[in-house]
Amino acid sequence: MSKQKNAAPVLQHRERQSGAGPFSGDTTSNTQFTTAHGAISRLLLHGQANALPRRELEALTGLDGRTVRLMIEQERRAGVPVLSDNARGYFLPETAQETVACVRSLRHRAGEILRTAAAIERTVPQELVGQLALDNCTMEVFNE
Repeated sequence: MSKQKNAAPVLQHRERQSGAGPFSGDTTSNTQFTTAHGAISRLLLHGQANALPRRELEALTGLDGRTVRLMIEQERRAGVPVLSDNARGYFLPETAQETVACVRSLRHRAGEILRTAAAIERTVPQELVGQLALDNCTMEVFNE
């Protein structure tokens, strides 16, 4: 597989936008982006070499970074495999190896966050430790 990006991915995205739907025309409102299912994944190409940085997705959609990240999270939870890599950005899977690498990265980040939370948790005064135990029960229910 070539490491070279496909020619002008932004132009390809703009061509996709020329049809009907939430990406047509220059007058698309932000409301259309936030209500359209799969709005972000429709902008993405397959393969890590074709990844789009968040800032480019912001420019293409007219949305702020937080909204773009929330939409990506919604799509992922709905079963759309929007992959990411810390260096290049977001993309759709081209190979199973890309999917595995993304899952590993997400799990590694989750572990780092949990280790940081545990370190901070050790500083909580003893009289408040019970509140953290309730939070842990809530997380266990949430994860089922």
